[in-house]
Amino acid sequence: MERNNNIEHILSSLDGIRRAEARPFMYTRVMARLKNEESNLWAKVGSFIAKPVIAACCLIAVIGTNVYFIINTPDSKQEEPAITSSSTAEILQNENFILASNSSYDLNR
Repeated sequence: MERNNNIEHILSSLDGIRRAEARPFMYTRVMARLKNEESNLWAKVGSFIAKPVIAACCLIAVIGTNVYFIINTPDSKQEEPAITSSSTAEILQNENFILASNSSYDLNR
């Protein structure tokens, strides 16, 4: 019974509904405000770049630049640098440094 009353209450709330109406001259006010809107540099640049011809030219330029650099890259057959040290002490210097820096760390703690 209570459920039927609730449903009737909800349905009766829609009885006085009317179509929404705009205030008089709303369209002309909105259009006048849009015309008077300040356009800054970024708005002008954005509208210029958004043109399909400009966007297509930029895309072609980027793709062309990538193709140019891919075609004109030098061969990747570079030799690895050879070790040119006169003694084994110079070769092991980095390993000794690592051992010296880790020797102060006590593993038994």
